[in-house]
Amino acid sequence: MIEKEPPETERMVVVLVAFVMGVFWISTAAGELLNCLAALGSLLELSSSLLALTVLAWGNSVGDLVADLAIAKAGQPAMAMAGCFAGPMFNMVVGLGTALVIETADIYPQAYQLHFHTAIVIAFVFLLSSLMGSLLVITWSRFRVPRFWGFSLVGLYVVFMVVSILIAKFSG
Repeated sequence: MIEKEPPETERMVVVLVAFVMGVFWISTAAGELLNCLAALGSLLELSSSLLALTVLAWGNSVGDLVADLAIAKAGQPAMAMAGCFAGPMFNMVVGLGTALVIETADIYPQAYQLHFHTAIVIAFVFLLSSLMGSLLVITWSRFRVPRFWGFSLVGLYVVFMVVSILIAKFSG
């Protein structure tokens, strides 16, 4: 007689190996996509910051967009709204935090020098204004998101993209 389920002792090992292999394949695919993007940028003579700001950022956000729209359409708008803020915040805290820990560990006795570019300061200003604006507008609207605020955030993003593209184009 053939068993349909693996024994309990082997199930955890199989799940762990599958998880590690999934991370490996995602990392490999992401690395190859970044290499292709870099090659495309050098062929078209585009700066890497401009490519990261547009193509890479949009590609990174498509999964969140699809998931948040699906959750909102399923009748869970509060969960979708939380996902809009929690997903990118988790990525920033864990992704950037891990990268900075690794970098500072490599150069340990010295301090890691952050090199601020104008684009980073502009991005921070736009991010802070959108988050603070969202906090104020949503609070004043009794925790409902008015339609005008959605259009305002899209407009703010368009202005941010224009400013960032101009900075990337003319700063070298």
